[in-house]
Amino acid sequence: MNNEHISEEQRRAFLDMVQDAERGFEKDFDGYFDSIKRDFAPKVEARSRVRTLIETVRSLRSKLSDALRQLQTQGFRVEDGMIAIDYEPQNDWKDELEQVKSEALTQRNVKRLAFRKARFDVLTAQTVDDARRIVESVVR
Repeated sequence: MNNEHISEEQRRAFLDMVQDAERGFEKDFDGYFDSIKRDFAPKVEARSRVRTLIETVRSLRSKLSDALRQLQTQGFRVEDGMIAIDYEPQNDWKDELEQVKSEALTQRNVKRLAFRKARFDVLTAQTVDDARRIVESVVR
């Protein structure tokens, strides 16, 4: 253990480590958040296409056979001119996307607070070992 008093230069070095870890986290988070949006976009788009297709069947008889075929690929069944759903969707994709995004943002805010606290704690650390433990807690 090194319990010597921490110098300003050491303190700045530890702060730089915390800030580097935060920048790395933010970069990784941005990629993760973009992937959330990319993963859900086709699901949201597919749900909105279904609504459009149902309106097409009702208003344009000449396009009925094509629209019915497209509806079947989206999980609908057509019998005697009636349109029924073959499955009951568990979630609305838009709601699920918003929930996942909200959870991700909450997690990011928690991590950001940890970085801020680490910066403050490094500024008030009395020893090099204390500062090292603080940095290790956020660099993991």
